[in-house]
Amino acid sequence: MTYELPPGAYPPPAPANPPPVWQPYRVGAAFSWAWHKFTKNATAMIVATLVYIVILVALGVFNRFLYEAVTSDAVTTRSPGQIDDFAARFATYITSAGGVVTVLGWIAITVVIAVMESAYFAGMLDVANGRPVTVGSFFRPRSVGNVIVASLIVEVVTWIGFGLCLIGGLVTRTLLLFTIVALLDRNLSAVGAIDASYRTAKANFWKSLLALLVAYVTVAVGILTCGVGVLIAIPVTALFLVYTYRRFSGGWVAP
Repeated sequence: MTYELPPGAYPPPAPANPPPVWQPYRVGAAFSWAWHKFTKNATAMIVATLVYIVILVALGVFNRFLYEAVTSDAVTTRSPGQIDDFAARFATYITSAGGVVTVLGWIAITVVIAVMESAYFAGMLDVANGRPVTVGSFFRPRSVGNVIVASLIVEVVTWIGFGLCLIGGLVTRTLLLFTIVALLDRNLSAVGAIDASYRTAKANFWKSLLALLVAYVTVAVGILTCGVGVLIAIPVTALFLVYTYRRFSGGWVAP
């Protein structure tokens, strides 16, 4: 049985905002979306990225200066065959002045990066939610304490993975790839965000690994273009990861 419109009648109009049609995740579509959103907000993202890079470079220079200062007068004496064991050599280094400065510097840089990420990815999530953004949108930290704890855990676990083997490090980095995005997107605790990233990436492992490699290549290309391209590569990569996480976790992104 078919339904026919009465004479002179018209079919109902299409909805003004039809619901999005589900499509499988594709890296090309994710990158295209990220590039489009970047071009729409390029000025704000480039300025924010430049400020954060300057801060990190200054922190790195200060850390190096401090390391040189505490190790300049150090005298290393070592007889043949002494301290050949890796564990012993590591223990000797980590308890030295240079080793202490290195560890403290690594912790300080990780904490600073975590604070930056809490604001930077918060702005990227605003873009994914379809909200207008300005430069200030990328300097409003959220859940700073949880982000710092999650970042420290992720870095320690990742370096342990790389210490075992290259593949172990890549697997760890892949499974924890979405930790910060998940934490800010769903207002999770540090452990909850790590668990959410693990579950999301595990369910889409090969696509998550591909996304990680694409992110690495994008930033590397940006660095190779005289360093200037990194001002574009970093925000595009951040948007790419936000889009990827939202699609893997069943979330929504602004068209």
